[in-house]
Amino acid sequence: MLKFFKDEYGIISLTLSQLGLILASGILLAAVFSFIFLSDMHKNAELKNIATSFSTVIHGMDTRFFENTTKFWFPNKDYHYDALLSTEFITINAEGNWEDEPSFKERFLLKPWPRTTNPKWVSRKDLHNYLFLTYGHTGNESDPINSSDIDRVKSDLFTDRDISNKTFALNPIQIDVNKPVFVEKVFIHFDRDDDGWDKKIDEKIGFIILYQI
Repeated sequence: MLKFFKDEYGIISLTLSQLGLILASGILLAAVFSFIFLSDMHKNAELKNIATSFSTVIHGMDTRFFENTTKFWFPNKDYHYDALLSTEFITINAEGNWEDEPSFKERFLLKPWPRTTNPKWVSRKDLHNYLFLTYGHTGNESDPINSSDIDRVKSDLFTDRDISNKTFALNPIQIDVNKPVFVEKVFIHFDRDDDGWDKKIDEKIGFIILYQI
């Protein structure tokens, strides 16, 4: 009889040990999953900050009354991430610890004009040179486009812009996050004849250009 009770105590002791091991393993797994989950949450927050900072630079450039150029540098992180750019949004993606990859998309309040390697022009300086070679005037304030070429220049620019909108909406540009993105404000000036008056009317249109070199 005593032997029976001793065996019972041994079984109880073994069971308690197994329960303790299971509880300890559960706590450890919970801690690991919690760390992984919080790590991805932290990445999401950082990706959101990058996308928002980029958008802020673009919106700030829109307030400029003169042509301007600035650079946006993507921050270095201890993990790999990608940036995709179109005329409507920037998307930042990173490798996650779960099946769902951390990602954040920031939609622009205004549409910038991404430029890639193009036979016509890429930067604002290229654009002014292109206008000079094609229409005889740079479009700068000191060398505006003549009245006879205004409609052609506008058609040229807005057609190119529409093509970019459609192209990048379907296939966003892959940005090299190890290189800066140039953000430029460019103005094209026009001198339009005022019918019936011996004077010129100064007119201008502005664009925000994005490109990498």
